[in-house]
Formats: sequence, C-alpha cells, structure tokens
Amino acid sequence: MRLFHVSVLLLTVPLWGCKRESNSTEGVLRVFISYSTFRMKCMKLIVEDPQDPSRRAAVDVTGTQDESSGTRTGIILEQKGWGRNLRVTAEAYEASCDGRVIARQVEEARFPEKDVTDLTLDLRAEDLDNDGYVAMKGALPGTDCDDTRADIHPGATELCDGVDNNCVAGESDVDGNVAYWVDADGDSYGDAKTAPKFACGAPPGAALRGGDCDDTNSAIHPGQAELTCDGKDDNCNGIPDDAPFNVGGTCETAQRCSGLLACSGTTASECISTEVPVPYYVDEDGDGNAGLVVGIACQPPEAGATRELTDCDEGTALASRAVGRVEVCDRLDNDCNGATDDGLATCASVQWRQDTPTVSGPPRFDAVATYAKRRGWLAGQEKVVHVNDAAFTVATNCDGGGDWKSAWAASQGRVFLGSGNGQFGTLVPGGEGNPCELRASGFAASINGLTGFEEANGDIILYAVTSQGRILRWRYVPGAPNQEAPVEVTQVAANLRAIHGVSPETLLAVGAENVGSQQRPVAFHAPATGTTWIREELGVPNATGFLNGVRVLTPRLAYVVGEDGLLLEKARDTWTQKLRLTLPNGSRPTLRSLAAFGRTAIYAVSSGTNDIHFFNGTSWSTVTTPPQTINALGGSGPGDVWAAGHSATLLRWTPP
Repeated sequence: MRLFHVSVLLLTVPLWGCKRESNSTEGVLRVFISYSTFRMKCMKLIVEDPQDPSRRAAVDVTGTQDESSGTRTGIILEQKGWGRNLRVTAEAYEASCDGRVIARQVEEARFPEKDVTDLTLDLRAEDLDNDGYVAMKGALPGTDCDDTRADIHPGATELCDGVDNNCVAGESDVDGNVAYWVDADGDSYGDAKTAPKFACGAPPGAALRGGDCDDTNSAIHPGQAELTCDGKDDNCNGIPDDAPFNVGGTCETAQRCSGLLACSGTTASECISTEVPVPYYVDEDGDGNAGLVVGIACQPPEAGATRELTDCDEGTALASRAVGRVEVCDRLDNDCNGATDDGLATCASVQWRQDTPTVSGPPRFDAVATYAKRRGWLAGQEKVVHVNDAAFTVATNCDGGGDWKSAWAASQGRVFLGSGNGQFGTLVPGGEGNPCELRASGFAASINGLTGFEEANGDIILYAVTSQGRILRWRYVPGAPNQEAPVEVTQVAANLRAIHGVSPETLLAVGAENVGSQQRPVAFHAPATGTTWIREELGVPNATGFLNGVRVLTPRLAYVVGEDGLLLEKARDTWTQKLRLTLPNGSRPTLRSLAAFGRTAIYAVSSGTNDIHFFNGTSWSTVTTPPQTINALGGSGPGDVWAAGHSATLLRWTPP
C-alpha cells in the first residue's frame, strides 16, 4: 500500500497548504468549505482514517472577516501509513474556537493516486441580526436568545427592561434585581417549597419574601404566633404549636408537678403531668409537728411543708402524733389517734365545779382572767376577786369608780382591769386589801376588751378597745414610782367589744360598725408598720349585730363569735364561716363570749340559754347548763376552763 502524508495548515488567505514528505505522491484532495448567514470566527477541518481512529489530524481556521458568507479552501496531501479512504469533517464555532459548535458537515472521501480531487463541505447557521452570535435553533443551536436584535446576545449588559439582554436566566442577573416567590394564597409570603426567581420587580401573584409552608392557606405564613393548637405549623418556623401554646415544652402544673404542655382544645394548651400529687402539711402552732394541709402537690407549696402528717389540731401544741404523746382529759385528741379522751375511764364523769364567791354589792361578774391552772381573777360590778383553786379573796379597795368590764392577767398573777368609765386598774395577788393602782385612759368610754404582752425586761404592754372605737396602749413598768399615761393608737368607726393576739403584730379588735340603720360585724387587724389598723373582709356581707369575742391561737389562726350564732375562723388571712350555733328550738342566739384552745376545742356562751356550748371543729354540743346567765369565759388551757356571770356564779371544768 502506498503511504500518504496529510497536512492541514491554517493560512490567512483562503487556501490551506501543506508540506510534502519525500514519499508523497502528486495526488491531492482539495476541500472547499463554504458558509453563509453567520460570521465565521473559527472553523475546524478534521481528517480521520476510519480504519484506525488514532490516525486523526485537525486544524483550527480562524477568521477576522466581517462577511456573513464566504468560502475557505484546504489541501490534504498524502500521509504515510494512512489508508486512502478518509472521513473529512468541517465544523464552525460561535464567536471563537472556544465557543459551541454551530454547524457541522461530515463527508467520506477517497484520496486520489494522482491529480486533484475536490470535496465540498457546506456549513449553515443563522446570525440574522449580525451580532456575532447564532440563533438558538436547529440541531446545533447558538446562544443568541433573540436573533432579531443585535443588542441582545451573550455578554450584553443586562438591563431592567423586561428583556433577557444577555440570554442568561432572564433578568435574574441584572444589577439590583430582586428575588420573588410565587404567592398562590395571597398572604404576601411565597411558597417555601420553590426556589426564588429574580427580576427587577415582583410580578403579579408573587411575593418578595418566601417561607410559606402552606401556600394554599392564607392564614398560614411566617411572622405570626401560632393560631390554633392543632399539631400544625401556623407560622412556618418548623415547630408546630409553639408560642403561645409551646406544645412539648416543659412546664409545671398548678400542683407543682413537672410535665409537658399539650393542646387543650384548639385555643389553649395545658400542662400534663404523669406525677401524682400528694398532700403537704405545715406546722402552724409551733409544736414541731405538721398538720395543716397547704396543698396537694408534687413539690412543697411553701417552705417547711412536708408530706408527713404528724398533727391533728394546728391550733394547739397539746395535740400531735409526736412519740410519747399521751392522752389527757381536756376534750382534745392529744395523741391524734382519732379519738378524744380515749383510755381515760373517768374523764367522761368529770363535772363542772360550781362556786359562788361571797361578795358584797351587785353579785355579777363580767370578766375572767387566768394566769395558771385554777388561778386567776374575776371582775364585775365594783368588785374584783382573786381565785386560788378553792380560795377566794375579794379586793376591798378596787372598785374603780364603776363596773369592771374587762381583765387580763400576767404570768406572775398581776391583773389589769378596764372599767365602764374609761379607767385602768391593776393589783397583784396578796395585795387585795390595798388600793388598786388606777390610771385614767383619758377617755370616758367603756374599756370593753383588754389583752397584754410581757417583754423580756419585765415591762408589760397592754392593749385595750373602747365603745368609741379607740384602740389604746399602756406600758406598765412594775415597781416604777411613776407610770406612763395610756396613749391612743388609733380610732376606728366602730363600737369595739374585744381584742386579742399572740403578739402586738397579730392583734385583732372586733365589734360592730353602723351601716345605714344597722349594726354590722367588723374586725380590724394591727398594721405591720404605722398606726392605721386594717379593716378585715369577713366574707359575711349580710350578717348583722356585734362580734363579741375574739381569740388568736397562732399568728395565722383566730376565731371570733357574734350575734345570730356566728362563728368565724381566720386562717392564713382567709375568713371562713364555721357552723352557726342553732338551739333546739331552731333559733340562733347571740354568742356573748369565747374561749378557744385549738381548732377542735372552742367554747362559747349564749344569750338564748344558759348553756355552755362546745365546738369540736365539726359540730356544736352542750357541755353543761349553768344555773345563771354566763357573761365571760376564760381558762389557762383546755383542762382548765372558767365561766362566770350573774349572781357571782363561777363554773370551772378542771380535770385532775
């Protein structure tokens, strides 16, 4: 086989030439490449031996002419080792030799042994606007997206004119363009599931912000709180039922149980806990045992609360489940076993002891003041009597110029008295034959109630209330040659009947205020600071008449009694009406005096009968029927209860 040399050389003239090798023949294959309707910037002539793909020669033909049509000629010479059958390809490129192929023709040819054989290849592409870029059409499209306008082609400057000037992604690449999303539901948020598009301005039905997780519902979009508690993501932040519902968040129930928030209907969430709340108790009476329920919870509702119930009456330190606590005869369940005075065979037979001290003048007692078991004082119409168990000593020089209405005794036995004409008096056991120390209050109104406190230095601070609504304080210094005068703490718009407290800060003063033409029960408590006493809201707006007695058992527990069988409890600043006293005939009497030794040991006397009534925390009963009307109750404890009244009557229940 003859050997051929194939050489293609790029010339700047419309001919291609080649260098012959020594073994070449005179046969020549001449190629004519014509083109039209586009500017030829680069052509490529490719010669291949179909029998051996490794035999391939190619040459780039560049042009600088501006003509949109023309012909290029090339010569293929014999190449050593090639076959005579050749494949000849002509390709045109857009803009430069690095551009895309926009035209191609392939022809099979046989290399002549001698002379010249001609081969014609024809390339066609459209650049009608003559901008150097071929239209995007045909099998080998160019990059010109609008071949009717020379200013639109790749590389052109993109403008905000509604036209894709550079044939790249519409107007998305224009300087200053904006992103927009399709907004199908018209809520001004675009569909989060679609990619943004870019333009000089958002078209109709589009939004300038995306993120809409449900573009079929205009109520669902970002930038808002959750609308309903329904397991759906209303604000498209990826978290269903977050604020304000915060479903799944940790929480604490009203009973302080740990839980998780869950939907409660569609408008609210609630804290759901698997923890089981239990009762918590606190110690209110200071005996170290807790018995007052302060809540059913999973955590202590307040400091000091415990789950262990060790007390059954938080109004007295004489009842608890403390180890070693034994039952005594006092109408209390001392050991908190659910039974009162159990195991004490003789307790039920203990009778009220009746005495009638011998006194001159009108034989009526209006006040009782005890300072130890079976020891105390009786006071009334121009008389004062010291009681030492069964011994009675009448004070001979202590009439006070009128009736004694109130009394209180210090721990060493000194008694303080308040009279119907505004006088204070005091004397000590053993000094009944001496004149009382008298001190004018400065006001003529009756001193109806009296209580006191002993300070560490021995001074005694007395508080008293009057029928004119005055609250008085008198500091008494035992043994001092001159005593301070009583002072007015405040005056309230009420007729006050009684006062009591376990400290000056816990004092309660009770009586009645005039509302229209009616007397209504009223109570005032001492202020933490200042002199303005605070009127209590008793929770009985329709009650009428006076509150006649008050007893404060702990800093957070007190009882008051009044007309129409009224018994009120103040526990932790909350007033509760307890069971009213109703007599067998159906009437509700005025409760005239009160002695309280716990939540389950409350005594009262009434005007309807001479009975002494007992309230065990649940129900009323009659414990004895005195022969005369009783005016005052007192006692040193639940096992030492005193009652005094008309005809110099004194009854005492004092089990051994």
